[in-house]
Amino acid sequence: MASVVEMHGLTKVYRSFFGGTGVLALNQLDLEIQEGETFGLVGPNGSGKTTCLKLLLGLLYPTAGEAMLFGRKVWDMRVKALLGYMPETPYFYDHLSGEQLLRYFAQLFGLRGAEQRRRIDELLALVGLSERRHMLLRYYSRGMLQRIGLAQALLNDPALLIVDEVTSGLDPVGAHQIRSLILELKRQGKTILLSSHLLNEVQTLCDRVGVLYRGNLKACGTIDELLPQPSQVVITALGLEAPTVARLEELGAACAAADGMVRVTVAPEQAEQAVAVIQGDGGRLHELTRPRPTLEEVFMDMVREEVE
Repeated sequence: MASVVEMHGLTKVYRSFFGGTGVLALNQLDLEIQEGETFGLVGPNGSGKTTCLKLLLGLLYPTAGEAMLFGRKVWDMRVKALLGYMPETPYFYDHLSGEQLLRYFAQLFGLRGAEQRRRIDELLALVGLSERRHMLLRYYSRGMLQRIGLAQALLNDPALLIVDEVTSGLDPVGAHQIRSLILELKRQGKTILLSSHLLNEVQTLCDRVGVLYRGNLKACGTIDELLPQPSQVVITALGLEAPTVARLEELGAACAAADGMVRVTVAPEQAEQAVAVIQGDGGRLHELTRPRPTLEEVFMDMVREEVE
């Protein structure tokens, strides 16, 4: 597959008007995003995510290195026509209705007549705002503004969609709606660059993830590559007496009682023997799982020394 986004040694230092060393926001970032990929750029606030997006959009100039989109420099006007962008907090003219806003941006993209009406109708339906198309934006909820913002980012049917903290500040219902839209766009084969500090959200949505911390790329890969395989098996059982618990502990299991059940944590190679002990003593299996670390837990392990 072709590379849609390329960053080579991309560096940004914010310098003060009064001099000094400045603030290193992004440090020697090397990264590629392939066509049709949903890529998550994750990290805490201040890690350099938004700076990276602004460099890709040509809104900032790099201190060093370069960024390429579709094999061209980011400020090439031919590239702009292929982009869709939704900022973290979109600001729109609130005296316009949702439909009027989309018509305004459609005209900027050169859409006219029947093609414009068809595209606006499609996008309002996609983001679930067809019935609110005539409502003024000043009366839109935060979630509705995020959805209309996503619609305007898709007006030109972009080859690359860039979204920054797309669910920031939304309630659970609004966040779920936006995630569902991103998944639908992913299903359609869009190339998506998603910046977020919500690691569990990115774990759900993205094919690959780059972890930024203090301007440095700490890790990059698929979810399977970044998350280690489960190292333990957790068995929840009922009806276990003290002698059975003692035999399980002899196997090296850690046992903890709660709510009438016993939670048995054991190494994978001992799991079959632990189950045999439980069932042989008349215990009843309730659940058997192999919990895997989350992306958030892996991230905290990566930066633990620096945080401390």
